Amino acid sequence: MDGESSKQRIFDRLSNLPDSLLCKILSDFPTKESVRTSILSKRWRNLWLNVPSLDIDSNKFSNVNAFVSFMDRFLCSGNEQHLERFKLKYWARKHDASQFKSWIDAVIRGGIRHFNLHNAIFRRSICHLHHVHNEVGDDELVEMPPSLYSCERLVNLNLYRVFLDHPESVSLPCVKFMHLDMVLYDGDSTLETLISSCPVLEELIITRDFSDSLEAVCVRSQSLKSFKIECEHCWGSEGHVVVAIDAPRLECMTLSDHRSDSFIIHSIGPSAKVDIDVLFGVEYGASLEPDDSSKITMLRKFLTGLSTVSDMSIYADTLNVIHDYSEMEQLPQFSNLSFLHACFQETAWEMLPALLESCPNLQSVTLEFDCLPETDQVDLSLVPQCFKSSLEFVHLKTPYTVSLKKKRRKLTGTSIKMKLAKYFLENGTALKKLTLSQSFCNIFKKIKSIPRSSTGCEVVMDD
Repeated sequence: MDGESSKQRIFDRLSNLPDSLLCKILSDFPTKESVRTSILSKRWRNLWLNVPSLDIDSNKFSNVNAFVSFMDRFLCSGNEQHLERFKLKYWARKHDASQFKSWIDAVIRGGIRHFNLHNAIFRRSICHLHHVHNEVGDDELVEMPPSLYSCERLVNLNLYRVFLDHPESVSLPCVKFMHLDMVLYDGDSTLETLISSCPVLEELIITRDFSDSLEAVCVRSQSLKSFKIECEHCWGSEGHVVVAIDAPRLECMTLSDHRSDSFIIHSIGPSAKVDIDVLFGVEYGASLEPDDSSKITMLRKFLTGLSTVSDMSIYADTLNVIHDYSEMEQLPQFSNLSFLHACFQETAWEMLPALLESCPNLQSVTLEFDCLPETDQVDLSLVPQCFKSSLEFVHLKTPYTVSLKKKRRKLTGTSIKMKLAKYFLENGTALKKLTLSQSFCNIFKKIKSIPRSSTGCEVVMDD
């Protein structure tokens, strides 16, 4: 009885709260749960209609008519409050397109602040040149209404698998966060206009669909702080794709794009953090052609555009191309770079001394090696400037190779691993810590006995 009385007292106290506060509380619950409160009492029966948040999945309803009825009732309830958050997972092929657009139009015109639309289409797999992609039919795309481009209160825009037509005008004065995932566009200018017309945009994430027809991704923003683009390699694709970035306040940039051929950096923030995983249009396993002057010029300008960053991660495929470039032209100086994470594969790691020489003020470096040769015939005679002045932390990660016959790990590259460790310990005047991956375990004691240029340097293993 005491338990029941306690629950009743809590319910009574909640019921004494004003409707506006109850709606605020219910907005923190899933929409399904807030609707269930309608059975509590007569007062609660229609309270869920005034909750400023809607988060639903059309496929969770018993049938199409139940979903349509719910949406019509919620959006036509005469809610005096603005709907603040709208998140809809929508199965486009099951519903009428014009009806859907009318719902979206009503939400946008109501002054939505957080808009998240996920088009849960059925994706048909097709095979092209031994690689599987997903094909999307025109009838499965959700086209956004023109009102989307003039939502004055919108702050957060998140779209998945929709179509954006070219707008006559754009007015999105409050948008700070924009995620465009597998979106298709009417043309290059549609995306460029959308981005450039958000004067306070701070975060932009673009995940490209393999079937989009973009030839240029132009990111021009005076306010942008974080930018990420993702795109898988599209086998057999034709055309030259350019990514151009002009964002002088950019603090964080991730380029994970194996499809685009050219990357142009007009401006980024003076101490940005960047992650680079791109191919520059060079096929996997191929080399940069010495007579490809346009690509060499593009690489020179791209690397120069990164020369002011403070923190950089470079992935193996990118470093392979940069390795080829470094054999033709000298790398620019990354004078502001303090933190470097570089992944090497095959022979690209031979450029290590030249890469570190281009980072005169480097403080911390993590080096990952996909494979190492059994021989130590590697030229590590060049001692970079940072060894003598600024480099304090080094983390070396080398692989195990797996012997399937003996079903155990086999440690390889012992000779070159010793040489790498000596390179840093014997020359790193400012070195404070050398961290080694577990693959160094068989030679860890030998490495600890190597004379060190920095007497205060400690050698440790990864946990």
